[in-house]
Amino acid sequence: MQKKVVVALLVLVLLPLGLLGWIGARMAENERQLLKHQMGLLAQGQLQQVDERIQAHFAGLQTRLSASTPKEANANALRDWLRTAPQVRQVLVIEGEGADAGKRLFPPAEVTGGERLFLQRTAALWENPSLLMQSAHGAAAANGDAEPATQGWYSWYWNAELHHIYWQRDAKNRIWGFELDPARLKADLIGVLPASGGKGDALARARIRMIDGNGATVYQWGGFEPPEKAKSLAMLPMSPPLASWKLEYYGAGLTGASAAGRFQMLAGILVLAIALAGLAFYLYREQTRQMREAAERVNFVNQVSHELKTPLTNIRMYAELLEDQLAEAEEKPRRYLGVIIAESQRLSRLIANVLNFARDQKEKLKVQPAPGCCDAVVARCIEAFAPALSAKGVDIRLDAQAPEMVQVDAETLEQILNNLFSNVEKYGAAGGALQVTTHFSANSTVITVRDFGPGIPERERERIFQPFYRVSSKLSDGVAGTGIGLDIARKLARLHGGDLNLVPCDSGACFELSLATPLVEGK
Repeated sequence: MQKKVVVALLVLVLLPLGLLGWIGARMAENERQLLKHQMGLLAQGQLQQVDERIQAHFAGLQTRLSASTPKEANANALRDWLRTAPQVRQVLVIEGEGADAGKRLFPPAEVTGGERLFLQRTAALWENPSLLMQSAHGAAAANGDAEPATQGWYSWYWNAELHHIYWQRDAKNRIWGFELDPARLKADLIGVLPASGGKGDALARARIRMIDGNGATVYQWGGFEPPEKAKSLAMLPMSPPLASWKLEYYGAGLTGASAAGRFQMLAGILVLAIALAGLAFYLYREQTRQMREAAERVNFVNQVSHELKTPLTNIRMYAELLEDQLAEAEEKPRRYLGVIIAESQRLSRLIANVLNFARDQKEKLKVQPAPGCCDAVVARCIEAFAPALSAKGVDIRLDAQAPEMVQVDAETLEQILNNLFSNVEKYGAAGGALQVTTHFSANSTVITVRDFGPGIPERERERIFQPFYRVSSKLSDGVAGTGIGLDIARKLARLHGGDLNLVPCDSGACFELSLATPLVEGK
């Protein structure tokens, strides 16, 4: 019993903790995913702002180039202009209409060293100017029913380096292409971005990297240094003309927030664990105290019952001897002695129940089968109860069909029958009859005890076998009893290899007792 209590208390503590831990883990994971999503949106927004700032730089560059470009494709004038435009490395001018459409106007036939290298880099463009119109921002020119594009960007790789040309059409439909200086372009881009290593700014716990098409970091800023193989919280491909580049965002906020959330969850579980452990200890202490007090009460009742058994046996014995010696004519004294004997028998049965209950609490109930006849035991019990039942107008009907000599614990069987007949006397006497049948078959004896009284409600049919439980009704209220008789009777029946059950019947209560009673060899 004590082990079961400990197991139950452990379940009381561990089950809620396990359930709370599972719920907490799910909530923490959901919170982590939500936080990751929110931080991703925030990071994506910051990357978008960076991309918009770079696009604003290119838009301003386009405006400045359009405003400062010479109006005529004069070689000397363009060369002088290039010396004043550090962002532009070379210029390409192509005739756009007339008989000379597609002719290269600049660089001229006689080129400098730098112009010769430029022509090598852009051979595909001045040989086929339509490539400019087919670029991402000039695609409208290739569509026959769309207005030709007037400006755009063209990007290409040369010697593993990304090059950019901004092109536009002038009023004479000539195409002007301005090749940007790659080194100056990177320097200008870095100039419009925040300073690197800003631990005091908004990116003190984050870092943004600008990655080129080769996967190399062009520039990065922010106070956070991500681990070597850390994954970015957000990534954004950059807009043209840097379409092959991308922006990546790294941050430390998610790890810190997750750690804080886990700490709060563990702290909550720890507090609950302490509370449940305290409750379990209190319940265990109270249950142990109650069991100790119950054991002391059982021991006390057991000792008192033992003390009462011996003098009660003497009272019964001398009362029966005195009854045998009184003359039959002395009716009144004999009636008094009959009451004394009946009440002493009742008290003996009560004491036997208490002793059996005490032995059961200590797990000492035993049966000791010996050769005997079940019908004889039944007849003896009926004879003992006959005066009391007759006084209440109960007619006894016996159908004995178990005369075989079998292995049976007569004392145990008598104890069970005493409890059943006693209940008929107390609760079923109003029915006016007691029907007892016995039957032997296949090493088993079945005894049925039925009365015709008020019966037992359907909902109470199993509860009546619980110790100290008594059905509350007008017939049972006020009737003396301990409520342990049927509990002891069923346990004794099961110890004897059988069972005791309340079976359905038309009226009254019907108990069916089965016992394992093998035949005596040679009988």
